Amino acid sequence: MAHVSADELAGSPDIFAAKRTSSSNVDATADESTSAQTPPAETPPPSTPEPPATTSEPIIAPLEPPASSIEPPPPMAPAPPPHVPPPPARRNGAGIALGVVLVVVGLFYLLVQVAAIDLSSFGWPLFVIIPGVTLLIVGFISLGTGAAIPGGILTMVGLVLAYQNSTGHWTSWAYAWALVAPGGVGLGLFLQGLRERNGNLIRQGRSLMFIAALIFMVGFVFFESILNISGINDQPVVRAALPALFIVIGILLLARSISNSRKT
Repeated sequence: MAHVSADELAGSPDIFAAKRTSSSNVDATADESTSAQTPPAETPPPSTPEPPATTSEPIIAPLEPPASSIEPPPPMAPAPPPHVPPPPARRNGAGIALGVVLVVVGLFYLLVQVAAIDLSSFGWPLFVIIPGVTLLIVGFISLGTGAAIPGGILTMVGLVLAYQNSTGHWTSWAYAWALVAPGGVGLGLFLQGLRERNGNLIRQGRSLMFIAALIFMVGFVFFESILNISGINDQPVVRAALPALFIVIGILLLARSISNSRKT
């Protein structure tokens, strides 16, 4: 057996180099095939940043009452109203007043015919005055203002016609209309207020009658004293009408001033 020294072995070629190279190549080939067969691991998608948590208060939903399994009973039908007998028919005030007036006028005309009284020249305004007074009486007794106001108007119309028929001053309608309205209306309200003891009606009636008298005085002064439409400017009553009007207006202004000063 030959003895080989270490130096010879160190300088001799490496007989196992090919085998090592081939084995390493086989291992690399095996690794490549394994890596080809094994699918690559999926890379996770990039994570999106979560929005910051808000610090708002939690929303509290309203509590709903628990649904009842028992349904409410259906509403009851309303009971029919009790039978009320119809009120008695009211008296027809206009018909009653008209009937009374016709009866009174008929009786008056019958008396004139029986007694053979001539009313053609001066007494014909009575056919207006008598119905007016009748309505005033009927309204004062039972029917109220529905008959009192027409009665007051008819009465004042009859009185004005009686004056004009007796004097011939028909032009006085230029200012005498104030005595009919609001004068007649105020008369009816005043009488009805006295009957019912109604202070409001009494005040309204007095106010209307006062306004009517004031309008009449102003018209009388203007048409008779200044314009002399009836030709009576030379009479003492007409001459004194203007200063009397000044006195009345002055008294009214003084009374109003004193009343206002007392209130304040």
